[in-house]
Amino acid sequence: MRIIIRKTLMLLSFSLFAQLSSADVSGDWTFAVSLGDAGSGNAEITLAQEAEGKMSGSYSGQLANGPIAGTYEGNNFEFTFISAALGTDITYRGELESDGTVKGSVIVQGNSMGTFTGTKKM
Repeated sequence: MRIIIRKTLMLLSFSLFAQLSSADVSGDWTFAVSLGDAGSGNAEITLAQEAEGKMSGSYSGQLANGPIAGTYEGNNFEFTFISAALGTDITYRGELESDGTVKGSVIVQGNSMGTFTGTKKM
């Protein structure tokens, strides 16, 4: 009986840990970006998840080419880069979906300006 209880507790502990752990969005991505009337395009994104919920990487697209810095928690992430073309910071705030894609909002000067959907490169 003790063995059954111990195994049940171990299984429950593992299940809880799996739910609390962060999904991994590290890697190379292609983002399809839509900015409404401002147009649409693709961006190449490299993401690296680091310790303590921080992330880094690079952005290459029509809005900018350069480094990004951000955070992640669970399935949610956010990163920012500087767009010389627009003269401001741009933030991508998204979530890893169950199908392996990422989706979210493009935020400029605190306002949602568009959306993105990303697929991981193989």
